[in-house]
Amino acid sequence: MMVLPFALITLALGALLLRRRGIALALWGLALLSLLWLFHLHADDPLALSF
Repeated sequence: MMVLPFALITLALGALLLRRRGIALALWGLALLSLLWLFHLHADDPLALSF
């Protein structure tokens, strides 16, 4: 699940190479939203440290 934003950014770069600007912007936006969503999921998790 953590690879999702990076995969979307890679697809967006591929869309740019194919001169598909609208698709690239949509994929970039989805990558940004997924990155923020994943940060939201992990930002408030307590650390399970057991020493």
